[in-house]
Amino acid sequence: MADVIDMERGPAGQRAHWDWNLWSRWVLANGLGELVGLGAVAVVGVALAKTFEAQMGSFAGLAGAGVMITLGTFEGVVVGMAQWLVLRRPLPALSRRSWILASAAGAFAAWTLGMIPSTLIGFGADAGAAPPAEMSDALMYGLAAAMGAVLGPILGVPQWLALRRHVRRAFWWIPANAGAWALGMPIVFVGAGSAPPGNVFWLVATGLLTAGAAGAVVGAMHGLVLVRLVQLPSNEQVEQTYGG
Repeated sequence: MADVIDMERGPAGQRAHWDWNLWSRWVLANGLGELVGLGAVAVVGVALAKTFEAQMGSFAGLAGAGVMITLGTFEGVVVGMAQWLVLRRPLPALSRRSWILASAAGAFAAWTLGMIPSTLIGFGADAGAAPPAEMSDALMYGLAAAMGAVLGPILGVPQWLALRRHVRRAFWWIPANAGAWALGMPIVFVGAGSAPPGNVFWLVATGLLTAGAAGAVVGAMHGLVLVRLVQLPSNEQVEQTYGG
């Protein structure tokens, strides 16, 4: 049956070629999206850190967490929009609204969970608890990778819920985000640790470059899965072929 759609090879059993154009546009979109979204988080975060520390005392951690979660949600909106501009070609039925809302929801949840440790540490310091011991760079970057592996799926689940309506095997999008952010999160920590203190220009420049680099790496990683997912027959194609 030459007209049967093979789940791996596409129409007529022919293996789909690797779409470098889609992959490269996806990498660029994620890099630029994080440059704007995560870059805004970094720039505003640097400014707020000194302001809250100087003026708000014991409430600095809680107020700062609220601002960072709001900015993180904004990051999700920006990145989601950039991603949708790429996805609208291979997945024309995927609405802009559903993808951006899914991206914003994932970012909100991930930033909320990610801000809990630092907020609790801040309240512990106000209560007279001893500050946490300094950790080695290797341990810090290892913990950053673990954080990315945990928060990546939280970012990916809402997008998976939107994606599964249009592509088969969309569940792979969740582990793809785990692996991508396990690599991307250490880049964020490296950039934050390498920013020269006291020089606002270089702090901003380092934050923006780090955000763009992290976004490009993340996009390059989960873009490998995305390209394969959109090359599989759509749900509509399979239903038409098998009479479902």
